[in-house]
Amino acid sequence: MANDIKPLQLLGPVHTWNVDDPGTPISVDELHQRMIRLEPGGFTTVDIAEDGSIPDGLTVKFELEGLRSVRFSPDGLHFAYLCNTKRVGCAEVLQPSREPVQLTFKWSRTDLEVLDFFWLPTSPQHSEFADIVVVTTSGIEMFRVLFEQHSAKSLKAIPATVRLSWIDSTSGMILVSTGPRTLQPFDLRLKTPKLARFDLVLQPDQVIEAGDVAVMTIYDAVYCIHADSTSGRVSLRNISHPLQGTPEHDIVIDVKEGDKLSGMLRLSKVDNLVVVHCIDKMVSMIYDIRHRDRLTVPSICGPLALASDSEADEDRSWTGWDCLSGSIVMDRTAGRLYRLKTDMAALLQDFVVRSEPDLATVMRFLLRRSNCREHMVHALTKGLDDKVSFDDWSKAFAVLNQAYRQTIEIISQRTTPNPGRQATVALQELESVISHQSILSEKDMVAKVFYPHFLRTTSATDDSLDESGSAGVEAPTPREEWQIPLPPCPTLANDDTGCSKPLRSPYMLSVVMSYLRSLLGMQILPHKILQCFVFDVCMYFQQEHTLQQLLHYHVLLDTPELVMRLKEVASAYESEWARQSCMDMALRIQEFSVVADMLLHTKQYLDIVPFLISQSDSSFRLCHLLETLQADIEAQAEDPDLLEHVLSEIRTWHVESGKYDQLVAPNLEGCERWISDSGEKK
Repeated sequence: MANDIKPLQLLGPVHTWNVDDPGTPISVDELHQRMIRLEPGGFTTVDIAEDGSIPDGLTVKFELEGLRSVRFSPDGLHFAYLCNTKRVGCAEVLQPSREPVQLTFKWSRTDLEVLDFFWLPTSPQHSEFADIVVVTTSGIEMFRVLFEQHSAKSLKAIPATVRLSWIDSTSGMILVSTGPRTLQPFDLRLKTPKLARFDLVLQPDQVIEAGDVAVMTIYDAVYCIHADSTSGRVSLRNISHPLQGTPEHDIVIDVKEGDKLSGMLRLSKVDNLVVVHCIDKMVSMIYDIRHRDRLTVPSICGPLALASDSEADEDRSWTGWDCLSGSIVMDRTAGRLYRLKTDMAALLQDFVVRSEPDLATVMRFLLRRSNCREHMVHALTKGLDDKVSFDDWSKAFAVLNQAYRQTIEIISQRTTPNPGRQATVALQELESVISHQSILSEKDMVAKVFYPHFLRTTSATDDSLDESGSAGVEAPTPREEWQIPLPPCPTLANDDTGCSKPLRSPYMLSVVMSYLRSLLGMQILPHKILQCFVFDVCMYFQQEHTLQQLLHYHVLLDTPELVMRLKEVASAYESEWARQSCMDMALRIQEFSVVADMLLHTKQYLDIVPFLISQSDSSFRLCHLLETLQADIEAQAEDPDLLEHVLSEIRTWHVESGKYDQLVAPNLEGCERWISDSGEKK
């Protein structure tokens, strides 16, 4: 069915034309992802970019006899053209009637024929000039077109006898056939552009045909890809890195699988995946050259039929296919232009069923794709549901966080280093960089993986967590996103008895701890979102012993959020370790009002005012101290002068703060019942 969800889809047609009309030849400008329709008196363009970023409907009036193809300059304001077989020039898009710049070749042979031409990609772009490369039967020549001077000059001319040529517009690399089975790559970005030539292994009666070879950028390298239809094999040779361009580094894919995929083979590329089409059988196979089983590259999906927008296109013969620009397919016999697209959910499902990969392999596969964060989350969630082994989790997190670490290093290199301090990167800056990648931050792991799994496995909901909380303790308002309140059960606090055995760590908490260890192993300081979540789940699952170790060894770092959590535990459970940890952390980060709250909670009334004076803190409202002390009948019974003593300390502090500028004034808000504005007793 045309609406079935299949791993590989044939979108379109994005454009159609009448194949019976000889006056409308079609070409594709791969650099700008434009289809160019040549018409009498000029040409029009159609946007075939996947993101639709290029405007449709550009029409240029350009009357030149024998116009065959057009290529737009990197800035889009000029275009190069080929007329007949050897006339190449450059004209302006906005002033096409202006006299064009003609390119004059070094070679003047009468049988010279232009095979292809393209603009070299530049970064950054130059508005004053651009370089164009022309491949002819006599060799390769590079010209610099000077737009302001309206002229062109030859920069390089490399003589060669060329039968066929292939180009990669992304990298600017050229591959030419100089003999029946000999190929010669060129990289015009190098001082010595001529690279080592090599021969294809062919049958004695075979010669290289144009459709048998493609040049594609896959990941970070440019490959010459040979689809040998006779043997049913696809061979890839790295032509952009000379040390990798040797036979021992070649990647060989066995496509045939018996006789199921015999016949003509053609090649495409989608999201760095190599797609091999069996034209006769009308099925395709998908390969990831970085996914290997020892020395072989197994198929991750296929053989499969392509899903199409219409059943008529699904049943249409592939014999007229011309695979262009990676994912573009031109059916010249039917007059249709298509784009290939993968459905990652369906592809991943086929991959898992076919290969049964471990979680780390799935992570590697998805990290090599763009915009796959949703699928990363699904794979990790499924791992939690299936309770995969902790060894699998350790390997998966190593893969995930290694990519995360590399991204952090790239971003940190953009900022000026601070000597003696470890480089840090803000989470907001990180998320802006990885938004279109498949990398997951700590926030993503908590918000999309761990917290939703916690809700499912504990039968909790966001609403129920909002309403829950420890008895007698006011929950933070508003509750932090993804915060898990303390369970309303005071029996959890058994840490001070010394006789209770810790409960076994739940599976989910063990996975979260494995993720935390992986981050630390990569020297990534866990973000406070993850630290707070670890704190919450430890308390929820009664793993206070684990939490104490994390705090003791400073795995959970000092933050105001953790201080408030420790304060809540100390208050709700009367926990001695939480009280001491809270006070220690609050002192380190100068949250002095929290220390005062803990002293007040433990009825150390006489220590509060001296502490606040010593720390020059005026954030703590002294009315809390006076209200609590006045309500503590037992304390006043033991020491009838206790309240008066504390009031005396406060009044003295207030008076002296008016005399000495270096002494901060106490916070007397709400103390009107006991002390006047002048500090006198009421």
